[in-house]
Amino acid sequence: MQLDPEKHAGQLHERQLLNVVDDLCRFILHEVVNVEGKFFDETSDLATNDEYLSLGEWHKFGHG
Repeated sequence: MQLDPEKHAGQLHERQLLNVVDDLCRFILHEVVNVEGKFFDETSDLATNDEYLSLGEWHKFGHG
């Protein structure tokens, strides 16, 4: 079966989509959730609630 290049030119293939998801997850973990990240909000529930301490400091627990 031949695919029409014009018809499929703008579609993402599954591997490309998974790479985008991976990049977004990595950005969120490193820059938003991580207490040392550029976009970490020190006034958020994530920063002020002890229940989320390990989530915000996941890098200290040998992950990543």
